[in-house]
Amino acid sequence: MIVIYLFQKVMEAFKLAEKIKSVLRERFTKEEAIKQESQRKEQEEINKRLQIQLQIEEDKKRIESENRKAEDERKKLEEEEKLRKLKEEQERLIAGGGVGVAAAGTAVGPAAGIAAGIGSVNSISDSISEVTPSPGPSLDIGQTGIDQISNHLGPPPAYSHVTPPESHIIPPGGTSGQYLPGATKVLPPVIPNRDLKPVNTGSEIPSVDRSNKPSVDHFTSTGIESTNKFGLKDVIVSTDLVEKFILLAAKNTRANTETCAILAGKLSKNQFTITHLIVPKQTGTPDSCSTTNEEEVFDYQDNHDLITLGWIHTHPSQTAFMSSVDLHTHCSYQLMMPEAIAIVCAPKFDETGIFGLLPGYGLNFIANCKQSGFHPHPKDPPIYDECSHVKLISGIKVTVADMRS
Repeated sequence: MIVIYLFQKVMEAFKLAEKIKSVLRERFTKEEAIKQESQRKEQEEINKRLQIQLQIEEDKKRIESENRKAEDERKKLEEEEKLRKLKEEQERLIAGGGVGVAAAGTAVGPAAGIAAGIGSVNSISDSISEVTPSPGPSLDIGQTGIDQISNHLGPPPAYSHVTPPESHIIPPGGTSGQYLPGATKVLPPVIPNRDLKPVNTGSEIPSVDRSNKPSVDHFTSTGIESTNKFGLKDVIVSTDLVEKFILLAAKNTRANTETCAILAGKLSKNQFTITHLIVPKQTGTPDSCSTTNEEEVFDYQDNHDLITLGWIHTHPSQTAFMSSVDLHTHCSYQLMMPEAIAIVCAPKFDETGIFGLLPGYGLNFIANCKQSGFHPHPKDPPIYDECSHVKLISGIKVTVADMRS
């Protein structure tokens, strides 16, 4: 009986354990679903903000373009209006007879210089004697006097281009064809011929001898000598480098722990060659790896005159890709050395990727990202890609410096 009782209790305990396990599994599934949904919404929100920002920039550029067009159109209309008014003024002056009359007391005389206005018969006689070689009689002012003076003088020469006030212009049907001493012939406004405007033929542009421009020969860029789309020096990687690293990381990989190492080498014949695989002291988890005692790595590189050309690490249970933490880690490498590469090994899936942040957008985006830990990044446009400046060549000697032991 006791055995049966104990057996029943054990069975009840098993049932209870199964029930608890089912509840925990359901709760974990729900929490995981909530977490994934939260990450998805966060990613959508980030993408939405990026789209809004892009739309704002496009609208701003469109408005600026429309404003420029409107301003150009306004200036064009103003120029047309000015030309129209000038043409109307010219036509009006021609229609008015083209004759100006000097009012009493107004000095608009010819080049010979009638300084005083017409105020008396004596002043008129003096003016006549200055304008014509033949003396004229002294006449009384009045319509008859005006006619006599005009008949005596005849049409005067156009001495002046001064335009009198409108009150001095003889209207049509008035005393057209009659002139007074001191009258000024009105000429239409002179509009310059724009065909005479000098044209810049480009001969004034100084010539520049670009043969004296120094060639690009600094530490990281190759200028026109580059063979890849980003203008970077080639990085030579031995074909057996990844195999050596996977072997020394095998113990950690079996324990589902990441392993990382530094890629170092030298610059020769305008290209970098990875010659050393330096494995520092480190601690790892299934999805992260942290180095310690970095001073040993610095001393080793200094003693062997090595340049840091990137890093390599494993994904023991995942595929070969760059996580958000990987991107932020690699950013510091690539900011110091544009040619720096990141090699990701995924032994479980037999995958290896050689990646780099895309110069320009990708590098700037990660450099300005203030988030830490694992967090989502937009995938469009891409932030990183496989390196186009890496060449895999066999026969390159690679020295392994394992500092873990």
